[in-house]
Amino acid sequence: MNKVFFTLLIFYYQPAFPQARELSKEEFVNEIFSQVTDSSFSKYYLLNQAEPCSFKKFDYEQLLQYSLKKMVSIDVLNELAKNASAVFNESSWSQEKMDKAVCIDAKMTESVLDPTGDLKHNSSLTKREKRKAIKLAEKEWQKKPLEEKLVFCFSKPVFTDDYQYAVIDMISMNGPISSAGSTYFFKRAGSKWELIGKVFGWQN
Repeated sequence: MNKVFFTLLIFYYQPAFPQARELSKEEFVNEIFSQVTDSSFSKYYLLNQAEPCSFKKFDYEQLLQYSLKKMVSIDVLNELAKNASAVFNESSWSQEKMDKAVCIDAKMTESVLDPTGDLKHNSSLTKREKRKAIKLAEKEWQKKPLEEKLVFCFSKPVFTDDYQYAVIDMISMNGPISSAGSTYFFKRAGSKWELIGKVFGWQN
């Protein structure tokens, strides 16, 4: 059964697409953010460093784990993996090009996720004062809306040469020890990007 499925994918006919215009990484994330997280967010925190995408090698044996909603040829997946492998360096997000993102550095990320961090290392407080301050900070943090307690980290998006398909990693962090990572696959649908697959990375 699986062999038949793989064979169909390998030989599945892919129609020719007109060349789409090149997108910046900021434009792409602006377009797809609401599909991979809570669309009601008025803003979100984004770690300002964009790492290379992890989709370096397409795993034929684990094809089903990609949960593809639409038929995608092996050639497309291989091209995405090849193009991802050509990206080695991280880069920063351009704040002025982001719609809802508030770009923050690593230190600010720690502050958003763990408001007690500075208190734990405050030597001017007694143990009792420190426990009280930490408890109060944790209570106030819990009252915040979810969008103010999460930090997202997007990789650089990777596109096929015709800009009809794309792949990107996203990590969401909630608190000092809670995080989850996934890889998302998109297909161009007119002027929009359609989410067509997702593979879970990890969850802590």
